[in-house]
Amino acid sequence: MNLDLLPDLPTFLSSLDSQRLLIIGNGPSASGQDLGEKINQFDRVIRINNFVTSGLESQIGSRTDIWVNGANQGLKRRRELPKNILVMIPSEVLTHKGDAIHDRIKRRLGTSDYFMLPLDLMSHMETSANIARPTTGFFSIYFFYLLGLNITLHGFDFFVGSKAHYFDGPLKRWLKESGIISKAKKHDINEEKWFVEDLIEKGQVKILKP
Repeated sequence: MNLDLLPDLPTFLSSLDSQRLLIIGNGPSASGQDLGEKINQFDRVIRINNFVTSGLESQIGSRTDIWVNGANQGLKRRRELPKNILVMIPSEVLTHKGDAIHDRIKRRLGTSDYFMLPLDLMSHMETSANIARPTTGFFSIYFFYLLGLNITLHGFDFFVGSKAHYFDGPLKRWLKESGIISKAKKHDINEEKWFVEDLIEKGQVKILKP
């Protein structure tokens, strides 16, 4: 990473050098296996946007050490917020909104206690990956990869084979699969998938295995 673009990071990010990180996506493959105990053994568990753990602890674990989100329109308000919140907003949106973006983030998160990556860094990630307006999940993977950290992934399906999330109920899942609720139209999902698969093949990122 171009260190000139790297801002002063809060402690919850600057202290990750020797940690084993697990980043959990919201794809259907995140649940369905009893991996909760294994997930909880990682040094830091990172979850994204509208993740759910309640009732799924045996499958998906219970800890959330870092919550990464894009403060998007569909973000659900939470009664209890994770302690460490990292916000990643696409450069296109940051450029359009300017400093006013913080009012929107605070309203959608329900707190002002978060750390947002700056425009120049978000733009750098998009340009260096050659992917326009990546998903929050991709941003999460790429950011921690660029920091040179020990990363394992779980539950990243990139809407391939299913447009649903692991926490969707039967009706919502059907609506998404039928195309009544559209998903990920602003993103180049195939490019994201190929990019991450290349990192995995090169051994730069690992996949959680049963």
